[in-house]
Amino acid sequence: MKRICLITHCEATHSVDGRVGGWFDSELTLDGKRQASQLTNRISELGFDFGTLKVYSSDLKRAAQTAQILTSGTNTPIIYDQRLREMSFGEHEGMMQSEHNKIMIPVSPNENRLDHRICNGAESRRNVAERIYQFVEEIMVLQKDEIVVTHGFAATFFIAAFQKIDISSMGFINFGLNPGSISVLEVDDRFKNRTIKLLNG
Repeated sequence: MKRICLITHCEATHSVDGRVGGWFDSELTLDGKRQASQLTNRISELGFDFGTLKVYSSDLKRAAQTAQILTSGTNTPIIYDQRLREMSFGEHEGMMQSEHNKIMIPVSPNENRLDHRICNGAESRRNVAERIYQFVEEIMVLQKDEIVVTHGFAATFFIAAFQKIDISSMGFINFGLNPGSISVLEVDDRFKNRTIKLLNG
């Protein structure tokens, strides 16, 4: 059985400061660092052994710091991958959320949700889905368990890709995962079903 422990990064400064995240490279808050240190035991209790697996992480600071705290005191390697980044919000990254909310275009005027960009320079859902789908396909050929640290909205596309949902069907999908959440994804040996064993735990 193959298992993936999917972690969303812990509380970050941009959220506390009321700023748009995306690729804005915010760091963990003090509470976020404490939250990350508390995740280690929960992950072990779920049967993931830091001594025998790899940890993949978004290269943005808040995710990287979460991964580093999780693996502190171990020899577990961390592999940083840009494909695990949150959706980019282009010119609005780091902007005050209140200002962003006033000027963004949240819904496509032509109902093309997959290719809609809510502000200048932002990624579309299709952009995010394609890069994350590529990453998931690569690690699914490996037989070992893995821990993956990413971002809340990006994790939605990770889970969808894990379950082989076609990108054309990802226009409305959103799991609403919280900072510092754990989701466990499993592939059984017999039927090869891809099961969400834990969501947003």
